[in-house]
Amino acid sequence: MLRLAAAVLLASTLSAAAADEPPYAGSWDCEVSTFTFTADTYDSGEGQMPILKTEKDGGAYILTFADDYRIGLANITDTEMDWSSETSGDMFHCKKIKN
Repeated sequence: MLRLAAAVLLASTLSAAAADEPPYAGSWDCEVSTFTFTADTYDSGEGQMPILKTEKDGGAYILTFADDYRIGLANITDTEMDWSSETSGDMFHCKKIKN
């Protein structure tokens, strides 16, 4: 009985941790480079940048970084998403890299 309770507690803890991760967390092949996201950072291959602000607009996210640099992430599924930069106007279709 104690093992069952421990297993249920572990499963609920892991589910809660996964639920805290945004849907864009992970590594993505975004045509020009591998982009990696955590809940707090973004790395386009040039080093991690802290995410200063995250805004959710429907199913899309707008991430703000230093110097008011912003990117948008939209059409996010388990395997694909669209990335866009407000600054450069670049847009990339990204595919999730399986870990």
